[in-house]
Amino acid sequence: MENEFKTDKDYGFLKEEIVEKYFSDINFYLLSGKHMGMLESYSLFAVIDDYYENFRLFYLNLYKLELVKATFDMDSWYYLDFFDEGHGKLSDPSRFLTLTAFQTITGLMLFDMYYTGYFQKNKIVTWPDIRQTILEGDHWESFQKLLFGTLREHYTDQEWNSAERKFRDAVQRFEKLGWVVKKGNQAQELNFEIRSSIFRLGEIYGNELNDIDKFVQYMKKEEA
Repeated sequence: MENEFKTDKDYGFLKEEIVEKYFSDINFYLLSGKHMGMLESYSLFAVIDDYYENFRLFYLNLYKLELVKATFDMDSWYYLDFFDEGHGKLSDPSRFLTLTAFQTITGLMLFDMYYTGYFQKNKIVTWPDIRQTILEGDHWESFQKLLFGTLREHYTDQEWNSAERKFRDAVQRFEKLGWVVKKGNQAQELNFEIRSSIFRLGEIYGNELNDIDKFVQYMKKEEA
């Protein structure tokens, strides 16, 4: 991707009352890698939308990052992306969009559930939904091998508890990225809504989605 960085560094828009009010949150969330959706973060989203060109140049000049607006399934969101030549000027590696092998597979599982019309209206997921997918989904063999090492008729409560912890950790990561919104009141409860911004994961791993079983095996080797 070729980009000509602008030299116009007039950041007077930051003095606008509405920008001053929300800039701290906007800047924190975007630089943390969060995908800021129209539906769940409307106030912040609207400010970026109204001053898009100003924000675009701000992040382009100061961080060498691209402010992207994406739309999918009647929702829109903003996020910061890297240009082909590097990771911009972020000094903290934790701000990069990095996922573990298991988080990547979990994300693709949720994306597949979202995209294939697994849900009717609300994209709400609970642990029983995930467990059913592991046991009976299209890719049950690959998921069970990934989680339990071998295929067996029954798995112990300890093994299921360990699997649930892994999914809970992945969901916490996705929440920070703005891909899911937790719905349960209990911190340890797996009850969340998949946001349309998870479509970004589908963009990154579009080819792999065509053969999830092969990709699971590859990622399992990477995680080993």
